[in-house]
Amino acid sequence: MSWKAQCATTCGHEAIKYQTLVAEPGRGTRLQSGEPVCDGGPPGAAIVAPVPNGTPTWGNGAADWANCGNTVGSAGSFQFTFNADSQAHYEAKAGLHQIGGGYGGRFWYTKTRDAGHLGGAGGPMAIDGTWTLGRNLNWARVLVHLPDTGAQTRQATYTVQGSDSTSPQRAVLQRAGGWVSLGVFHFTGTPRVELSNTTADGTADEDIAWGAVAFQPLGGKPVNSIVAMGDSYSSGEGSTAPGGADLYAETDHNDKQDDKEIDKCHRSKLAWSRQATLPGYSSSIGSMADGLDPNMDYHFVACSGARTYDMLKDGQSSEVPQIDTGYLDQNTSLVTLSVGGNDARFTDIMKKCIDLPVPILTTCPYAELDNVDPTTGKETTGTTGALKDWAPGWLHNGVRPQIVKTLNAIHDRAPSAKVVLTGYPRLVEKKHGCLPGIYEDIENDWIRDLADNLATEMKGATQDAGPWSVFFDPRDNFDGKAICGAPESIHGIVEQGREQADNDAPAPSMQSFHPKPAGARLYADTLEQTLRAK
Repeated sequence: MSWKAQCATTCGHEAIKYQTLVAEPGRGTRLQSGEPVCDGGPPGAAIVAPVPNGTPTWGNGAADWANCGNTVGSAGSFQFTFNADSQAHYEAKAGLHQIGGGYGGRFWYTKTRDAGHLGGAGGPMAIDGTWTLGRNLNWARVLVHLPDTGAQTRQATYTVQGSDSTSPQRAVLQRAGGWVSLGVFHFTGTPRVELSNTTADGTADEDIAWGAVAFQPLGGKPVNSIVAMGDSYSSGEGSTAPGGADLYAETDHNDKQDDKEIDKCHRSKLAWSRQATLPGYSSSIGSMADGLDPNMDYHFVACSGARTYDMLKDGQSSEVPQIDTGYLDQNTSLVTLSVGGNDARFTDIMKKCIDLPVPILTTCPYAELDNVDPTTGKETTGTTGALKDWAPGWLHNGVRPQIVKTLNAIHDRAPSAKVVLTGYPRLVEKKHGCLPGIYEDIENDWIRDLADNLATEMKGATQDAGPWSVFFDPRDNFDGKAICGAPESIHGIVEQGREQADNDAPAPSMQSFHPKPAGARLYADTLEQTLRAK
């Protein structure tokens, strides 16, 4: 080295973050600054931390972290695996970071990667983390703790090893935060959970985190293992207080700077699959799931806007396709599902029937749409011709086979489950004067008939699929209570009180023509009636 005599003018100078007389920033709130979670944990669970047992807690000694203790406790071990590059360097280690947040004040994070961004099998930026419990288990619920910062991916795929499950992978939205259940497993070997930063959308833009994993022993297999799938009628679109207060925030996320960050799946805590109560129980499915009831293993993957091909291969809002989330397995006892309305192109049809934003000069039964491929939704050549002539054939030859394909794909993964497919209500009452710019009586009658035709084809789809598939029909329960009904249980045209990720104004809100919380309750009533009858 050499001495620089004129350092004042020739040396570089770092920017000092904390300067004299400038207060150090506070830790803020858990939702902003990644504060640790020092309390709780699933009752009776053995928790494996992502650091060795006895690692000092970050911020050790701070009075407000007294519940964390001086060190992190762990009931097992955690191990990272890295891949060397061609020069025997471990590049991924430079992109791995640790923060004093999460459960116990310790977690790691890095960027997601696909094979094109140096991830994948053997990729130099691929990182695999493994939690191993230090004892054997029989039946247990496995939960992962997600920090409130440093984790955004919707494609974190955890693999549960040591179980007899035929589908051990579980996809998780890491932005959810807190404890999230991967499900209940029967362990026949050493309980182990693995997580890689390799994801299908891994362009090194989103963070993925390794926090704590909890193994909660159970006395046996839960009596009820339920997966709620499907479109907006299952996700609970519209079943929320204004502004989306009842939605799971990670499914109503809008980053105005990055379209990739938007999630519009809009899963609601008031969705009908959560409101319903199973025969023989006094608490709702949602209450049992939230309380980690040993008789319940419930998973909610429905997404607003889903069509059959979205569920099977495309996915939505950067979430993995519902069929690939991994929650369907040989232990699944019930699958609830609504799908077909978007395949039937109801939204496109309703736009033709309502004078928004400009009047349509012909009644909607005589309007036309561009043709699409029923298996992909992509536009093909030509138009449908008059909708009144096109719709019956489309529902029978296009939509029905797609529903059958979806039902069979579910059955392949959950062969012991009863699959309950729900229909759709007639959206508008015969007296429809409450809607501004409403279509003529002939249009309203045709729309109601179209709902009836779709119900017939959906019921036929369950018969085509097999005896394990059941159709439930909510139309009678909604009669007199649809749009313009009393009490009205379906939203008309919604303009105010949009959800966070419902940002297509001046177009009507996504809540339009969807059940209100009271409508979700009518759906729950119908499910309860169906299960009692079967």
